[in-house]
Amino acid sequence: MKAFPLFGKLLFCATFCSLLSVPSAAHAGRCGNPLIWQQQRPAGENVLARSAYKPITNCDASAYYDTTAVQEKTTSHFRIYYVLEGPHATTETFIDTLATDLEKAWDFYVSKLRYLKPIAADTTWHYQKASHVELFPVEVLDLSLVRNNESLFQGYCEGCMGFVFAPGANAQATQIFIDNDFYYPTSSSAILQSEFDASCTYPEADVPQSNSFNEKLYPVEFGDGIRVTVFHEFYHTLQFAYTEVFDSYWFEASATAFEEITAPDINDYWSYLPSLFSANLKSFTEIESYPIALWGLYNDKEFGRDFDKKIWERFSKDSDRSFEDVFAEELNSRKLNPDSAFQDFISRLFFSGDRASFLDTADWITDDAAEWSASPQLLAATTKSVELEFPAFAYYRIRLDSLPDLSNFQGKASVAFYGKKQKAQFVSLDTASFTSLAAGISSAENAVLILSRLRDSSSTVPVQDSLPMRSYPNPWRGESPLCFAGLPDSKKFIEIRTRAGKLVKRYNYTSSLFCLDADEVKSRLAPGLYYFRAGTSHKLKPFIVLY
Repeated sequence: MKAFPLFGKLLFCATFCSLLSVPSAAHAGRCGNPLIWQQQRPAGENVLARSAYKPITNCDASAYYDTTAVQEKTTSHFRIYYVLEGPHATTETFIDTLATDLEKAWDFYVSKLRYLKPIAADTTWHYQKASHVELFPVEVLDLSLVRNNESLFQGYCEGCMGFVFAPGANAQATQIFIDNDFYYPTSSSAILQSEFDASCTYPEADVPQSNSFNEKLYPVEFGDGIRVTVFHEFYHTLQFAYTEVFDSYWFEASATAFEEITAPDINDYWSYLPSLFSANLKSFTEIESYPIALWGLYNDKEFGRDFDKKIWERFSKDSDRSFEDVFAEELNSRKLNPDSAFQDFISRLFFSGDRASFLDTADWITDDAAEWSASPQLLAATTKSVELEFPAFAYYRIRLDSLPDLSNFQGKASVAFYGKKQKAQFVSLDTASFTSLAAGISSAENAVLILSRLRDSSSTVPVQDSLPMRSYPNPWRGESPLCFAGLPDSKKFIEIRTRAGKLVKRYNYTSSLFCLDADEVKSRLAPGLYYFRAGTSHKLKPFIVLY
C-alpha cells in the first residue's frame, strides 16, 4: 500500500488529534492527517472530493513572526527552533521541558531499544532554518499557522498538538512540529492583527487542549502534554527511518501504544477507546487508528518490548504488505499461531472496563484496564448468519434459543462463560460445538460468543454438530436443561409424546439445538419413558425422565 504524496513529502498527525467523525468533550478538534490525505489524493480517484482551501491567514508565514528573532536550543541530539513573541510565542520553560523530554525519548528508543536513528531533514519547513545532519530539527509554533497551512490542513489544525513531516525530497528525512502553547483557533475565534505587519490577520488560538477522560488541561499541565506528544511524535520519526510511510492503521496505532508505554500515568489514550469498543464487525481499516493501540500494548506485554521494532524491520524489507501479514510472519517465526494470538487479544479486550473483574489481573491487557470508563459493546443474540471482514472482531450474547449461524464464518471463535461468582472461562469452537456447550450456555449467568478474523487467509471454521438427532442428557435427572440436538432445518417444531403416543407438548425451534429448562420439564413431564420427533413424520426417538 502506498502513501499519498504531498509535494513529494508526507505528514502524519499526533495522537492528540481528536476523533474525526465522533465529536466529544474529550477532544475539542480534529486531526490534520485525514484532511491532508483528502486534500492531496489525485483527482479522479474513487475518494472524497477535494474541498476548497480555507486560508486563515492573508499573508506569507514570515509575516507572523520576526525572522531575525528565531531562537535555537541545542541538546545532544536535537536543535529546537522557536520564537518568544507573536502568535507562535512560547516560553523558555516550555522549551526547557521539551528539550529534556526529547532527550529522554532518544535515550529510550535509540539508546535502550536500539531503533534506527531518525533521519534529519536538512532545512526546516516553517522557520526555514538549515539544520545539522547530526541534530534532529524540532519547530515549536502555532500549528494552525504553519507555513502553507491552507494546503496542509485546509486552514485549521484543530486539536493537533504535534506532527511529523518530511519537508524535502527525501521522504524519510523528517522533522517534528510541537504546538507552542496547546491552544488552538477555530472558525469562531477572534481575528487579530499581526504585530509585525498590521495588514496581516490571523485567528486567535483561544481554545485550550483538554481531555475530559483524564481531566487534563494541557496549557496548564503542559509538562504532561509535552511528554506524551514527544514520545508519540519521536516514534513516528523512527518509523520513517525504516520505511517510506505507507497507508496503514499501524502507523498511528503503534505510536499511541508507545505513548502509553512511556507515559503510563497520563492515559491520554483513554479518550480513543470508545471508537474501538463500538467497532463490532468493522474492519480495523475502517475505524480510527489510535485505539488500535491496545493491540500494540497486548503485543508488548505478550511478546516483548522489541516486538514492534521487529515489525518495522520487516516493513523495511517490503512496505507494500499489510500489517496483518507482517504480524503473522513475525508470530510464525516464533512458532506461534497468529490467528490464535489475535483471538486471545480480542478475548481479553472484552474483559476490560467494568468487566475486568471477571479476568485475573495478570491477563489484563494493561494494568489500568479496570479503570477504563467504557468496555466493548455486546451485540444482541441472533440466529442470523455471521461473517467478518478482516481484521475485525464481534461479541454476541448467546442463548440456547438464539445461536448465530456460523456455517459461513471464517476466523476464530470461542465462547466465554462468566458471572458474579464465576471468573471468565473460555471454550474454543475449534474443538467444541454449540451443542456440546448447551448445558453451559443454559446455566451460565453470562455467555458471550467471541469472534475474530485476522486476515484473508484465516480459514478456521468452527466445529459443526454432525451427530444424529438426539436428546441429552439421557436419562434426564432433573438438574440441567433437557436439550434436543441435530434438529433438521426442514422442520420448525418438535413433538413430545408419552409412551402411549399421547401428545404432551409441541415446541417451536429456530436452530438445530433446542433446550428446555429444568422447571419446564418438571412441570410437563412426570418421571417415565417419553418420545420426541421433529415435525409430524419423523421416527419417534425415546428418552427417559428421572428425578
